[in-house]
Parts: sequence; structure tokens; C-alpha cells
Amino acid sequence: MTFGIRGNIAKAELAGLVLKLVRRLESKKINFLVESSIAKQIKQRYGVNLKNRLVVRDSALSKTSDYIVSIGGDGTFLATAKLVANRNIPIIGVNLGKLGFLAETSPREIMSFINGLLKGEYMIDERTVLEANSAKSGRKIYGINEIVINQSDIVKTIEIRVYYNNQLVNSYHSDGLIISTPTGSTGYSLSAGGPIVYPKTEVFILSPLSPHTLTARPVILPDNGVFKVKVSSKVPINIIADGNQMLKLRTPATIEIRKAPYTIKIAKSLESNYFKVLTGKLLWGEDKRKSSRI
Repeated sequence: MTFGIRGNIAKAELAGLVLKLVRRLESKKINFLVESSIAKQIKQRYGVNLKNRLVVRDSALSKTSDYIVSIGGDGTFLATAKLVANRNIPIIGVNLGKLGFLAETSPREIMSFINGLLKGEYMIDERTVLEANSAKSGRKIYGINEIVINQSDIVKTIEIRVYYNNQLVNSYHSDGLIISTPTGSTGYSLSAGGPIVYPKTEVFILSPLSPHTLTARPVILPDNGVFKVKVSSKVPINIIADGNQMLKLRTPATIEIRKAPYTIKIAKSLESNYFKVLTGKLLWGEDKRKSSRI
């Protein structure tokens, strides 16, 4: 079994953490591979050369690993998921960021988690992925959190008509639109007024961005249908997946969004609890009045 290690090289603590981790993996004779930019940082900062056979490029990591350790925040995790794509490789998210909904494991817990994993003491949490495509681009992009459609280069509302299984859902004059998975319900969708949705719920959330009407509200729909989003405004638009992959289109354009034919696997502790994460990260259920003094 081989653990691939990648992370956010902008984090100052990454190189030291990875060096400590690989030394412990070596001491236990556990196979691992390190992404080449991290190995370079380790050499620059600590003067330690990892063996060439243990260092691979990012693009090769998902082809040679059984598990991938993603060290950073949720943004790093989402980038790792793009790298893994449909290869069914579980991701272990280690949190060096602020929130850590996807990257739940703390740096101090990572080695004990790997030891538990090798004993079978872990669970796999599967997350739905969105697929977006347009005949104009000939490309498909994938999002674990959301697909966002918005105007490009200018600040102007756009005219959007949304269909679900060929039935008109609504027409919007807005800055754009978010179609989110339950995983993404605590991200951009939440900021746009969308609900928090339990990750195992088989739905998508449709949320307009700054709609020019008081009646437009988020809508929850089953995830086994197909969205068709028609943009008629004559302005360039962006189709953005998870904030890290983008298509630019000229309008008028039609974008189809559906559930992808694969899921992303997250390796988690048996003690992982979604509602505890909500409480810790978003102060879910927190009553500030209890701690206030008169």
C-alpha cells in the first residue's frame, strides 16, 4: 500500500510537517511518494534530499498511489479531488487551513490515522460530483462543491432561464447562478442564502446570485435529473467548478449540469461526526447569549 503526499506549498509549515511524516512512515516501513515541489522545499529548508524513487510529479501521484494525503485546507482538498478524478483513490484531508470541512484530520493526528487505516479502522465517505458541459466548448468540468455561472469581465446582471428535466424552473435577472452539491452547501451556496444539506442527501441546490427580485429563493431538487441553463444576455460568461477550473463562453449559450458518473472517496476516522464539524467550524447551534454578561 502506497500513500501519495501532496499539499499547499504556500503554507510555511508544510515542508516540516511532510518531513516529519515521511520519517515516521520510513520508520514503520510504510510505502509513500512525495510530490516533487514539496520535496524541493524540504531540500531548500532542511537540506534533506528524498530519494528519487520517492519523488514524483503531481500528475503522476494519482497513478501510483493507493491513498492520497492532501495537506492544506479545503481548497487543497478540492484540487486533489480534481487530480484523483474517477480513479477511486481515497483522499485523507489534513487541515492547515481555516475551516476544514473536507480536510478534517489535524496534523498531529495524521500518523495515528494512517496506523488505524492500515488496521482497517476507518470509513470511506463518498461524495457526489457535478459535471458541467456546453456544446460550444466541447469540454467538461467537474465540481465537488458547486458549479457557478456568472458574467465575465463586466459587472452586469444576466438573463438566465433554468430547466430541470426540460421543465422550466425559473427565469432570473441576476449576477449568476450556483448549482451546489450537499458537500458544497456549507460553501459558496451558504453565502448566497442556500440551506445546509447533509452530505448523504441525494439532492442539488439551485441558488441565484443577487437576483433582481424579492421572490427568487434557493430550490432543492433531486440529483438524478439534468439542469439546462440558458443564458441569453449578450455578454461573455464563466462556468466555474469549485473555484479552480473555468470555462469561458460567448452567449447566447446553453450549459448542461448533471451528476458525474463517479464519486470522490474521503478516508475518515470512525469518530467523524458531521454535526460536530458544523459546530466547530460554523458555530452551528451556538447561542452567544449564554456566554454574555449583563
